Amino acid sequence: MMKQLITFICMIFTFSCTEALSNDDKTYVSLDVIEMNVERVNDNLFRWLKFHPDSEFPCLRLEILEAGSNALIKRKNICNVYDEALKVTHDFKKLSFLDIYNLSIDAQTLKFDLELSLLSQNVVNMSCFIKIENKDFSPLNCHRLE
Repeated sequence: MMKQLITFICMIFTFSCTEALSNDDKTYVSLDVIEMNVERVNDNLFRWLKFHPDSEFPCLRLEILEAGSNALIKRKNICNVYDEALKVTHDFKKLSFLDIYNLSIDAQTLKFDLELSLLSQNVVNMSCFIKIENKDFSPLNCHRLE
């Protein structure tokens, strides 16, 4: 019941905000957001927001919020991933295709999969995870799926 209430409140907040300050530091839930979720993790709330891949900000935003006040504790924007096999960082803005899917939270860890299509038309599939701590995030860890 609490999870549904928090999701409902976030959805209301989503539709009540319509103007941007900048693309690099959007401080509200943008209309470019195509999917989001809020869950209690530890003593705080954890929110992820997936922005449209064709927008000017094709990122996955992670936020730790103070339960009760919803004050922002920590924010992390994932707008690129390091590909160990190619020894290169893939910038989401420079891809011809991006899909972030299978987002799930388990044991204070966000897990998700990526499908990236490089400008060379090569498709890269990756699995990623990041740990959600009380006031911070661990480094992002991604590896290729073969």
